[in-house]
This record gives sequence, C-alpha cells and structure tokens, in this order.
Amino acid sequence: MMKSYVYLVVIKQWKHYLALIGILLCVAFIIWVVQQNLNKTLRIPVAVQDMSNSPQSKELVNKLRHHDIIQLEKIPKDDGYIDERVSKKEAVVSMKIPKDYATKLTHNHLQHSINLYARDDFIGSIALEIISKSIYEQQIPNIVKKHTKSAHKNYTLTTIKQRVTDKTPSSKIGYQALKHTSNHSISVSVIFALLLCVSTIQIILHQRLKQNAALNRLALFRYSKAKLYLTYICTHTLLLMCFLGIIALLMQQQLSFIFYLRSLLIIIIFECGIAWLLFKVNTLSHRLFMSLIYGVTIAIIYIFLQF
Repeated sequence: MMKSYVYLVVIKQWKHYLALIGILLCVAFIIWVVQQNLNKTLRIPVAVQDMSNSPQSKELVNKLRHHDIIQLEKIPKDDGYIDERVSKKEAVVSMKIPKDYATKLTHNHLQHSINLYARDDFIGSIALEIISKSIYEQQIPNIVKKHTKSAHKNYTLTTIKQRVTDKTPSSKIGYQALKHTSNHSISVSVIFALLLCVSTIQIILHQRLKQNAALNRLALFRYSKAKLYLTYICTHTLLLMCFLGIIALLMQQQLSFIFYLRSLLIIIIFECGIAWLLFKVNTLSHRLFMSLIYGVTIAIIYIFLQF
C-alpha cells in the first residue's frame, strides 16, 4: 500500500523534485558566491615593494600572499611614494623590502631595515603583527645557525629549517577546532534558514497533489491520509537534511549529533506545517502567503536556537 503513496508523492512528481533541488542549488550557489566576495572584502590589503628580489624576499612575499587574511599587492620598484598607498586608503600597510635584505637576514641585522607605513588603528596593528611574525619566523633558522656555529657545530640552513619545522608544535587552538564538534553554528544556520524559506516554493511545485475529489476518496481508506502526509513529510525532510549536510561540508564545519537532531526536529515541524497547508488550504494565493509567513517564522526560530 505504501508503494502507491511513494509513486503518487515521489515518482509521479519527479520533475517537481528536480525543479525544487535545482532552485535550492541555485540559491545555495548564490549564497556561496556572496560569501566568497565578503571574505575577499574582509581581507587586509597590504602593499609590498620588493627591492631585493632575492630568494629570501620572495619567500617572505609568498608567505604573506598565502596568509588567510592578507590581500597582497606588489608595488613597482620605480614607485617612490609607497606611503601614499596608506594615505589614499588603498592599503592598510605599505612595506619596502631593501636591496640588501638577504644579507641582513643572514647576519640578523633586520632591525630598522624594513620601511613600514601603516594605519594607526586596530586593523593596522593586526597587519603589522602578521608581518612581524612572518619576518621573525623567517629569521629563526639564521638565529639558530649563529648559535650552533658558536657551539662549533656546522649545520646547513636547509637542515636547520627542516629541524625547526619538525620541532615546531602544532597550534592547540587549531587542534581543538579540528577535533571537537559543535552544537551550534550561526553561519550554517543562517544559510539553511534562507533555504528553508526558499523551499516553501514546494507549495506551488506540488499543487497538483491538492485534488479535493481524489483526497476525499482517499479518506475512505483507513490511515490513508496519515500515510500520504507521512510520505510527503519524510521525502522532503530527507531532501532538506541532505542539503544541510552539504552546507556543513562546504563551510568546513564539524557539527555534533545534537545539532543535526535539533535541525531534524525543526525540519519535521516545518514540513508538517507545509503539508497541512498544501492539503488543507484551497486557494493557491492563500497557501503561498501562509507558507511564506510560516517559513520565515520557522527560520527565525531555527536561528534563535543557535544562541
């Protein structure tokens, strides 16, 4: 008997499910593009003029370029006014790497050798801290080499760099973030709440299921309406849970079983309301309006539960 309900709700409506999946994927893609653009705008612009062009200076530039929150811009060598990048607000920090950078790095004489122009604010302080840390990390092998030489032990710089890399402990904060799941995620919840609102379009896509004569005949059979509701709710709940998993995967967030269980309950409540509106409310415009209000309400509750 359940096969007939699956055929009626799922198989016969396969085109509408494809349309729903396509709409949700398009919305998810648009949200992802917007998020990527926001991430770019949140990066700190840093301008670098490399007068040395040595392997050491290139290593420093590459290190800054691949930093998570730094957006690097190279200044031409003939530009004599690198401080204007900061005054014109084109960059938070302007940095000039001197010609003898490699020599000064080798002899540990980098103090006051790099010209830095930075904004006098919190963001400027963060950028300066990142640059200082990058230079210090590059200087560590040379400091170690100097001390090993004083101890009459000759190690190549490559060997020292490898040893330093091997012996540097991994970040405890990064370890905790990777190893522990979370019961809450505002970013995932906001995106999924938007998808919940969009998924109310199923009221229009599945309007053919709202046939009063057929539903009245179906009511003659025992538990028939319950089975119809159950099939509809389970199918859409499974679909939305798959989308939630995809969002969490794309956002690279490890979420706990409690988070998914809470989300599952919200989705079931959401789909119960949508199913009731679909099969009970006769006028399409009323159905659509009520489903939108209902979807927004559930989405707000879902986000609120994350706090």
